[in-house]
Amino acid sequence: MPHGDATNALVPWALLEHMTESVLVTSPDLDRPGPFVVYANPAFERMTGWSREEVLGKSPRILQGPGTDLSIFSDLRSTLESERPWRRRTVNHRKDGSEFIMEWSIVSILDDQGRASCHMAVQHDVTERVTLEEHLAAARLEEQRWLTQLEDTNRKLRQLNDEQQKTLNLFVKSVPEPVIRRGLESNHASLFHGETLEVAVLFCDLRGFTAISESLPPDGVVALLNTYYRLMSELITQHEGVINQFVGDEIFVTFGAPLPLRDSAEKAARCALVMVERMQALNDSMQHIVDATIYAGIGVHYGPVVAGNLGTQDHLSYSITGDTVNTAKRIESLAPPGQNTGLISDTAYERLRSVASVSPLLPLSVKGKDRPLSLYQLSSIDKSAG
Repeated sequence: MPHGDATNALVPWALLEHMTESVLVTSPDLDRPGPFVVYANPAFERMTGWSREEVLGKSPRILQGPGTDLSIFSDLRSTLESERPWRRRTVNHRKDGSEFIMEWSIVSILDDQGRASCHMAVQHDVTERVTLEEHLAAARLEEQRWLTQLEDTNRKLRQLNDEQQKTLNLFVKSVPEPVIRRGLESNHASLFHGETLEVAVLFCDLRGFTAISESLPPDGVVALLNTYYRLMSELITQHEGVINQFVGDEIFVTFGAPLPLRDSAEKAARCALVMVERMQALNDSMQHIVDATIYAGIGVHYGPVVAGNLGTQDHLSYSITGDTVNTAKRIESLAPPGQNTGLISDTAYERLRSVASVSPLLPLSVKGKDRPLSLYQLSSIDKSAG
């Protein structure tokens, strides 16, 4: 990802990584040979066949080919310089040379001086939609008997557009994918007014990250965080967790919100164990950048939370709040330094005692709690029970 300039503060990189739409970010210069690609998200790689590493530093014109209508770019500069979004559709080409119809919107990201720091393009492969529209138009002209079928198809297209609009509206208000999926299934008032759920909460934090980051150049810090986020996000998804927030080197995860999840405490504990194991892979991949060994502390707690959208109608944020969240964060902070450790509370342990091997710790006093917390260090979980 880009680093070392004001762009980092202007673009939500972690959010773009999880978007289902293809996103390409380029440098601000529009004169040839520019602009140059400075970021591409995973959805772009899936859509085009180009890897992020292959396109970084190259012109986005690598997507153009014999079928591309270059005339559509005639007003690109004037549109962006007037601070308006530029939207067009034309044929582009994947890495293997195959054609697809791409519809995209480009906007300029402005710095605090009002100057373009980069350009962001959100892209959609609309080949199937365009092909369907062409077939429908041809059928309408050829035979009247297709009228009923055409009307039905148009109705489905309108429904699809409505669903896409719902997705967009929810996306800008609530990041986690399960929230979007739940909102599309039906009208869930609880998403907007809050509900009490029993969930497992996991916090993961890199030990000594501040000291490590101070010893690294900016690109080293970005590389470390991106590798850490990628490794842990994969594990969280595999164990059906939902990432609620990235805060620096800390990851806040819930198991059981917004969608119910069976055996949520066990899944959270299994995820914590695998995260501990995966820290070796993080150290192996970063040894050329980081001299010190990187350790993670993980805390898991089970209990009630309040889940729902907080904010205004113009901007909502899906949030998980309550004492359970605070306690999980405090448990994570109690993990000892100098080792990779997963700690769980007594309420979490009660839900997996039949399958988990743990080492009980002396009860620890925690700020805000009337009595000490009974904590356990995870050792293993019976794989046959998962």
